[in-house]
Amino acid sequence: MRKFYSHLVEIEEVTIELDSIELAPHEKHELAGLVDSNLHNVIMDSIFSKLSEEDKHAFLHKLKSNNHDEIWEFLNSKSTDIESEIKKAAKEIKKQLKEDVSEAKKISPPKKEIK
Repeated sequence: MRKFYSHLVEIEEVTIELDSIELAPHEKHELAGLVDSNLHNVIMDSIFSKLSEEDKHAFLHKLKSNNHDEIWEFLNSKSTDIESEIKKAAKEIKKQLKEDVSEAKKISPPKKEIK
């Protein structure tokens, strides 16, 4: 399912890093899922930190509809800088995830080149 913030956040740079580690396909798939999940949690946390308790409930209701225009209209009415907050949160978690992958590469054998 496409997320309402997909146009703001790219994870390809992290998945490219994951591809540089020799892993079984199912392991890469699991790690990619964890990356997506961590990213989503950080983004949602950044959004919730900008909303009142009442607005949090309204936001969750809007999320259920999966109407991206309606979600953005609501968020922009509650915070003038929500898109920049999402980008900032995503940038920070992607940096951390890339650092984690780099650490993993140090203890994992390099990916074999196919000739």
